[in-house]
Amino acid sequence: MLPLILICGGMLIVLALVSIGSNQSSLNIKSKPVGDGQHGTARWATPKEIRSTYRHIPYTPKLWRQRQNRPSVEDQGLVVGCVTHGKKTTALVDTGDVHLLMIGAAGVGKTANFLYPNLEFACASGMSFITSDTKGVRPDRV
Repeated sequence: MLPLILICGGMLIVLALVSIGSNQSSLNIKSKPVGDGQHGTARWATPKEIRSTYRHIPYTPKLWRQRQNRPSVEDQGLVVGCVTHGKKTTALVDTGDVHLLMIGAAGVGKTANFLYPNLEFACASGMSFITSDTKGVRPDRV
């Protein structure tokens, strides 16, 4: 019984020393789990940042299908948004070398508001793309 008590007492002493030593380390771990400078800096982009980050290209798919006013090869990229003034729509295109995986709940507009505009733009600018639909459409309904 005495050896068991000595082993337990030794383990308690080691744990106490580790606890005391951990408070004197130089890891610079913040004392609070949240806040205290540890939160993110996410914010909405300013209009100036949007103008300088994205290329603004007139979005005219009806003309593109007639091979008119198509975007140039330098304009290839992802349509990430649009600005509409009256009947004119301008696509905000990220021309960086990027890849994209679109994930969202059913009914949020992935196909109508994101996939279709990007397919129109990719075809008009001569860009290559791969897209898939993993819903499992039945062959007899295609």
